[in-house]
Amino acid sequence: MGYDLAAERLLLHTIQSEEAFEGLLSTGALEPDPSRAEPLHADAYGWMYRQMTARLPTKGDGALWFWARISRQDLVELCKQSPGEVLLTCRVPRERVLLSQFGDWHSTLNRSPLIIELPGESDEEYMARLECAFEDVDARVRAAGVTPDAGYRHWPEDLRSELEISWEFILDPGNYGRYDNWQATAHCLYEDDVMAAVRLQD
Repeated sequence: MGYDLAAERLLLHTIQSEEAFEGLLSTGALEPDPSRAEPLHADAYGWMYRQMTARLPTKGDGALWFWARISRQDLVELCKQSPGEVLLTCRVPRERVLLSQFGDWHSTLNRSPLIIELPGESDEEYMARLECAFEDVDARVRAAGVTPDAGYRHWPEDLRSELEISWEFILDPGNYGRYDNWQATAHCLYEDDVMAAVRLQD
């Protein structure tokens, strides 16, 4: 659908509530509501917010979420699951957006190391290395006297640092292929960024 992750203005899609859309029209800007973030994944969102603060010239609380590259079929399915809401198609300056690869974002959500498959590595070799990495995290957390299910802030600082450095891999489109799904976050969306708005039918 014309996605170019290197473009000066990125083609983005976001599905927002009718209330949020009306607020955008009335004020000219839409800002995130951090209270809507899933509490179960507060650690992952906190990491993403810190990355946005460090890498973007904009400031703000929370993040607005967009699709920066998604198949038409997947986008249609998402729209079907969102009756009564509004699909916004936008063009947003690249400098105001932080891209992240959607599939590997789940490593962040799961507080697990991002282990990249090595060139020439077999599936069996990769899975063995992945299992070792997961076991290492579990052992280091337990050695610190906390359970793996304990709050991330209680995990050893050196382990958290290693995990977060591994997650930074997902922020560089150069690390992935042409057909990966990409998401984007921004501190604010302006009315002038919106190219089209479609109310999704029940």
